[in-house]
Order: sequence, then structure tokens, then C-alpha cells
Amino acid sequence: MPFSSVIAFSGHLFSGLYRNMSEFVRTCAIYLGIAVLVAVVMVSGMPGLRAQAFQMHGALLYALAPDAFGPPPSAIRAGPVAPLVSAISLDAIPGDVLPAPSPKISASRAASLLMNKTPPQSAEVVRDAGSSQALAKATEPSGPVISQPVAGTSSKFGITARQKEALVQYISRKYLIAVEAAIMFVDTAYTLAEEVNVDPLLLLSVVATESHFNPYAGGQSGGATGLMQIILSLHRDKFAKFGRAESMAFNPVANMRVGAMILSDCIRRRGNIPQGLLCYCGASSPASDRGYTEKVLSERRRLALAGTIALKD
Repeated sequence: MPFSSVIAFSGHLFSGLYRNMSEFVRTCAIYLGIAVLVAVVMVSGMPGLRAQAFQMHGALLYALAPDAFGPPPSAIRAGPVAPLVSAISLDAIPGDVLPAPSPKISASRAASLLMNKTPPQSAEVVRDAGSSQALAKATEPSGPVISQPVAGTSSKFGITARQKEALVQYISRKYLIAVEAAIMFVDTAYTLAEEVNVDPLLLLSVVATESHFNPYAGGQSGGATGLMQIILSLHRDKFAKFGRAESMAFNPVANMRVGAMILSDCIRRRGNIPQGLLCYCGASSPASDRGYTEKVLSERRRLALAGTIALKD
């Protein structure tokens, strides 16, 4: 073989090796970049999800036992919790943190203690109601005191225990909250609905759309706050009737009470539910509400379907 042919063959061989090596290095660089990007996303995202999980955990504890579990400062400053947070199990609470065991009472009776000022008849019930004293005081209505149990209120709207259970299970599963918390939200909605003459399912659908049933949603200074995302700077006087406005805005029942009054007033002044929702979200027309009205009404229909409850406009 001539020397020139050997040189040409060697040149082609090294050229091919160079191209293959370059392609290999480029492919490795691409996959390395993807791995680095995934690692950065996981490192930056996981702490946020963990903080949101702790925030929801604290919200549920405060909603169920406000005296025993105070809200952490980080939860008050945090934003809304998305439905990506995993379900919270109350069985994971250390035993030494929970209140002393006492005779069990039904969930509806526990909810009625939050809303009813009638003194219990036994010492055991007194101990159960003691941890809810602050919440009961915060939810004291400005008008006549509620005298009927919450269960009796819901029956006046024509729903059965089976329908209520289905509604509670739907809210608990979809929004990843404890069943006990879902019962409290449903009972509170039906109690307030009779007070302010508004559909309880509409009230629940507004809560679902605004905060995903997170009592600590929002929280910016003077901005949209709590379950129904009420503008604190505009409605501070309404919360001040129950106590310190900044604290009562995060109280689940107090926030729902003020929100129900605002929503009822909007519907009364605008004449119908869609226009009342536009008023509630501060939009001038359906074109400017960014789909808010349709979201609320769609969730209201889903709530009614889940509980097989007839809608009443």
C-alpha cells in the first residue's frame, strides 16, 4: 500500500473517531443538563410543598382545637395551599400533645358547641367545650343568638343525613382535608345560610374556589385573607366585632360569617346569584371576572350532584 494511501486512511479513521467522540460528548452534556435541571427543580420545589403541608396541618389543628393548637407565624404569612398537598392524618399527632381523653360526642354536637352558646349539661361536655371557648366567642352573631342545633338547621333545607354525609365525603376527598374539618365547614355553611338567607352550597362553593378550604390562605397585609379571601383593609370593622381583626380573619367560622354577610348583601343588591358573584369578586362584567363566576357555579353544581341535593336559586 503506498504511503500516501496509508496517510489518507489514517486521516479518515481519526476523523471518524473525532466525530463519534464529539457526538458522544454532546449527548452526555445534554443528559447531564437535564439531570441538573431536574435536581434544581426538586431541590427548589420540595421545601415549598413541605412547608405547605405543615401549613395545612396547622390550619386543621387550629380549626378543630383553637385553644390547644395556636397558628404558627409561618402559616399566617404563607399563601394559598394548592390541592397538591397530601392528605393529613390526625392519627400522626403525638399522644402527649392531644387533650386528655373524654367521653366521645358526635361530630354534629361538637360543631353545635362551636356555634351555640347554650351551656352544656354535664361536666364532661364542659371540658370538651372549654377548648372551643375562643372560637365560640368569635362566632357570636351581631343579631339574635343561634338557638337551634346545626343538625336541625341543615334539616330545614331539606337534606338528609345521607346527603350530608355524601357532601362531607366529597369535600374531604377532593380538597384533602380531614372529615371532621369538612363536617365543621358544612355545618357552619348551613347555619350561616339561614342567618343571611343565602344558599349553603353557594357559600361552600365560594370557599372552595377562593381558598380550597384553607383557613390561612392569603394573609398579605390588608389583602385577601382566609377561607373566603376577604379584603381585610375594607372589612376590618366587621372582624373587629368579634375580636382582634387580624386574628379573626383567620378564624374559619368568623371568616365564613363575614363572607356570608358580604355575599348575601351582594346578591340582594344585584338581584341574582351570577351578578352577586361579580360583585363579590369585584368584577364589573362577566368578561372581566376571569372565569370566577363560572368556577363558583360549576363547583356549586358538583357539590349538589355529590350530595344529590336540589339547587334552589
